[in-house]
Amino acid sequence: MGKNKDLSDFDKGQIVVARRLGHSISKTAALVGCSRSAVVSIYQQWSKEGTAVNRRQGHGRPRLIDARGERKLARVVQSNRQATVAQIAEKVNAGSDRKVSEHTVHRSLLRMGLRCHRPIRVPMLTPIHCQKRQQWALKHQHWTAEQWKKVAWSDVRRLPGKHMAQAGGGGSVMLWAMFCWETLGPVIHVDVTLTPTTYLNIVTDHVHPFMETVFPDGSGLFQQENAPYHKAKVVQEWFEEHNNEFEVLTWPPNSPDLNPMGDLWDALDKQVRSMEAPPQDLKDLLQTSWCQIPQHTFRGLVESMPQRVSAVLAAEGGPTKDM
Repeated sequence: MGKNKDLSDFDKGQIVVARRLGHSISKTAALVGCSRSAVVSIYQQWSKEGTAVNRRQGHGRPRLIDARGERKLARVVQSNRQATVAQIAEKVNAGSDRKVSEHTVHRSLLRMGLRCHRPIRVPMLTPIHCQKRQQWALKHQHWTAEQWKKVAWSDVRRLPGKHMAQAGGGGSVMLWAMFCWETLGPVIHVDVTLTPTTYLNIVTDHVHPFMETVFPDGSGLFQQENAPYHKAKVVQEWFEEHNNEFEVLTWPPNSPDLNPMGDLWDALDKQVRSMEAPPQDLKDLLQTSWCQIPQHTFRGLVESMPQRVSAVLAAEGGPTKDM
C-alpha cells in the first residue's frame, strides 16, 4: 500500500473526488491502491488547505481552476453523472466573472481523477429484429477468417467535434467510407443528402473501382446496412447487373454492433485529435488522418467478427455490449 509520499498528484486527486462523491475510506483505498491512513491524511489535507498537491512556490502560473473551483466541479459532476464536458463548463461558468474553457475543465477533471465515458446508445430492437439478427448469426457462426477477409465493410457517419468545426466551419461533418482486410478504402465527405441517386453515385464512383481492384477474381462481398437508399430499386438493380464482379452481403437490421466500421470511425476520430497542427482544409485533414490509421487496427477489426457473431448468439439476437 502506498504512503503519502508515494502517491502521485493524480492518485491524490482520485482520493479527494472519491471521498467527495461519498465513497467510504475503505472503498477509496481499494480504488486508488493505498492505505486507509493515506486516504484519511490526504483528505484532511485537502479539507484544511484546499489542495492535496505539494506544489513548489514560484513555479508555473496559478491554475485557472483552484481548489475552490475543483470543489464546485465535484458538486456539478455529482449532481449529473451524465453531463458532458461542455455542460459542466457551462455550469461552472454560470455567475462567474472569470470564464474557463472546456479544455481547462477537461484537464481539471483528469487531474481530479475523473474520466469521460461515451454514453451507451442501444438501437431499438423489435422481436422481429432479434429473430433476424439471430438467424444471420447462426448462418455465419462458422465462417472462417479467410471468408471474413473477403468482405468490404462500409458505413456513413456524422462525426462531431471542435476540431471538425475549426477546420470545416461547422459543428459536424458527414462521411462515408469503406475498408477490408487488405486495405483501407476511400473516405468521402458527403455534403449532400443521401438519396438513392446520390448513393448510387458513391457506389459507381468508389465502391465499384475498389471491389474490382481488391477482388479482381470476383470473390469479394460488399457490406452495406439497411437504410432506405441502400434498398432502393435503382441501387438493387445496379448490384444485380454487377453480381458477376462482386456480391452484396445480406445484412441484419439494426446491427451496428456487427459492423466493424463503427470502431474504425472511432480510430479516425482519435487520429484527427492526435494531429498537433491539423491542416485548415477539412478534406486534407480527414484524408491524412484516415491514411494514417495503422494496418493492425483495421485488420484486428476484421479478426473480431467471430466474437461479434458469438455475442449476438449469446444475446439471442438482442443488444450486445458493443451497441
